[in-house]
Amino acid sequence: MDFSWLAALPIAEILLDLKKSIKYNSAHKDLLIRELKRNIKAFKTAQISKKMNYDSLLDLLRTTAFEKALEDKYPFSKVRKGRIEKHHVFDQRNKRYIGKSSDWMFKNIESKITELRDMKTHYGSLKNIENTNIALHFTNLFYKMKLLADFIGNKN
Repeated sequence: MDFSWLAALPIAEILLDLKKSIKYNSAHKDLLIRELKRNIKAFKTAQISKKMNYDSLLDLLRTTAFEKALEDKYPFSKVRKGRIEKHHVFDQRNKRYIGKSSDWMFKNIESKITELRDMKTHYGSLKNIENTNIALHFTNLFYKMKLLADFIGNKN
């Protein structure tokens, strides 16, 4: 599978920004940021691996902290209040998310990971899916996670 798009991803910078954002005043907040960081690291693993495929990358992605926070009715706005504004967006493709909240972003990211898992379950493997650009699904997912990380890390 073609993973050439992974080489251009700014993964190290995003991870550094998230590390700065981890605070210990909220267990759910900490776990959500750690899970976001772990999911971004999964893309780094794929970036440096010569044997990675989309099924393996999907297996590395987690939604456990999100599901637990949702179950406990955690207000995701505690991770980052407000809405995404133009100055939070560093990638042209993410301008469509201006006005979205961290609550919306977390729920959308979880939804996309679940959608990919459902596709894998239905087809047996993501490589068995025809007429669907799986690379685009993953790049969109990555850039959503990057935007959320940028939003959390940018306190302005």
